[in-house]
Amino acid sequence: SYVLPEADVVLLIGARLNWLLSHGKGKTWGGKSHKDWGGQKFIQIDIAATEMDSNVRIDAPVVGDIGSCVAALLAGIGNNWAKPPVEWLSAVSERKNKNVAKMAETLARDPKPMNFHSALNVVRDIVKANPDAMLVNEGANALDFTRSIVDMYKPRKRLDVGTWGVMGIGMGFAVAAAVESGQPVIAIEGDSAFGFSGMEVETICRYNLPVCVVILNNNGVYRGTDMNLSGGADVAPTVFVKDARYERLMEAFGGVGVYATTPAELRKGMEEAIKSRKPTLINAIIDETAGTESGRITSLNPAASLKK
Repeated sequence: SYVLPEADVVLLIGARLNWLLSHGKGKTWGGKSHKDWGGQKFIQIDIAATEMDSNVRIDAPVVGDIGSCVAALLAGIGNNWAKPPVEWLSAVSERKNKNVAKMAETLARDPKPMNFHSALNVVRDIVKANPDAMLVNEGANALDFTRSIVDMYKPRKRLDVGTWGVMGIGMGFAVAAAVESGQPVIAIEGDSAFGFSGMEVETICRYNLPVCVVILNNNGVYRGTDMNLSGGADVAPTVFVKDARYERLMEAFGGVGVYATTPAELRKGMEEAIKSRKPTLINAIIDETAGTESGRITSLNPAASLKK
């Protein structure tokens, strides 16, 4: 990121300095190490006073709802607020355009097997074509990549774990979203996250809800290639049963199951699910090496554990 380490003052509007923003510290913010503060001054607007000073000092805490707080700030600023330097805006715009171009290039690739980017490129298109659909999302990499790749076009259409990194909410959210909105629901799930509440597909089938579950299946937590470092015949605790047929779980309760190994198969399955409004589970097979430790927390692992 260019903006965060270069910023003098950061205004947080509802955002919190948790793991999603590297706790306001580290190289993301210009710090020399993952524990160092970058020197920015922070203004934070939050409904909860307990969020202030949670990780770094908040120079100007503003406690209240976003609407009234922002309205008060705008009234205080008035019409004579100094405009940012053209050089700064140009530098930010240049880097933004480079990032957009780089992402477009990555999404245009067609690796075999699929990876997170090629699968989510399909999801991105489907969501754009169906802006009224509700999007539910949970997982580790499945959450991180979906947040950065899949755009939303209407407010209050995305439901995910928020800031806490909780897994197991996906199927419950999908049921509630379908019942309350009456709109099709697209649930993007990591294979690990789905395992926490996957049996709720029975509820989805029982009430014939228009939910399309897409499991990004890479055979494990983060990846399906981890080794058991303690030795022995057991697989690593992060590795799942290879090529698990999750779609058959949906079929067992009368829904539609799809086994997708290509973007074309994934696209066809999602389009048919949205059109038919039938309970559908798509088992999207992606490269089992296509994953990384979520939240960029590898540097926080104790050194003693890394040496084992």
